[in-house]
Formats: sequence, structure tokens, C-alpha cells
Amino acid sequence: MRGPNPKNIFKNLGVMTVQYGQPTSMEQAHQGVDFANDPGTPIPSSADGVVTKVDEGHVQGENNFGNTVEIRDKDGNTHQFHHLQNIGVQQGQQVATGNEIATMGNTGATYSKSGKGDGTHLDYRIVDAYGRYMNPMMYLNK
Repeated sequence: MRGPNPKNIFKNLGVMTVQYGQPTSMEQAHQGVDFANDPGTPIPSSADGVVTKVDEGHVQGENNFGNTVEIRDKDGNTHQFHHLQNIGVQQGQQVATGNEIATMGNTGATYSKSGKGDGTHLDYRIVDAYGRYMNPMMYLNK
């Protein structure tokens, strides 16, 4: 059974600070969307699927995506959640849309245009089954 619409569950993530394709201090064209909010803001899964990657142990300032969760949906798309504070899922776990998978943090290379300015945000990306980035807003606006 399909859970709630991701567009609705993402409404509590905070302020969208970077849109898909927008330049940032790290990229000429951002391949995802960023949401800024307080540390510990709950992050829901945007899709039914299986957790294919959990990468923990990162701290702020590293030149990487920080703590990360990836979820593969039934269509083979990989939903990536970066810069997490705490992760509440394990690799191989099945998740449903709307399940809390992690909390927002500022691990890895982070910055924030809003909020407390401590860099806390979620970088959310989708990679299709062929390895190409997708505009997450097309998915969230379904």
C-alpha cells in the first residue's frame, strides 16, 4: 500500500534554500534540492523502497555529503538524503513513504542561507536507474 504523497510530507522540512539546477558555492548546477531547518528536524522517506546505503560517522567540514541514507524505489530510482544528524534505518530495511528515516544535520560540506546559519540542511537528490539525476520537484509535485 502506498503511503502519503511526498509533496505533503516534505512540507515540514523547512525552507527550500537551493533549487534543482541552481548554482551553489560547491557546484555549478545543484543536482538536488536543499531544505534548511533546525538540527534534529525529522526526515521522512519520500518513497516506498529498500535502504541500499547507510553512511555514518561524518562531521561538519569534511569535503563530502556527510551522513547519508539512500533508498531504492520500485522503479529503480535512488533517493539520496545527505548531511544527516542521526540515522534511524539500516541497510536492507524496507521503508514506506512517510516513515522517519533520519534527522536533519550539518555533517559534511554544509552551509545554509536561512535558519540559524549553522549549515543544517537536507540535500535531497534522486538518481534514476540509468545513473542520471532527476529533478526532485518533478517527483514531489506528482
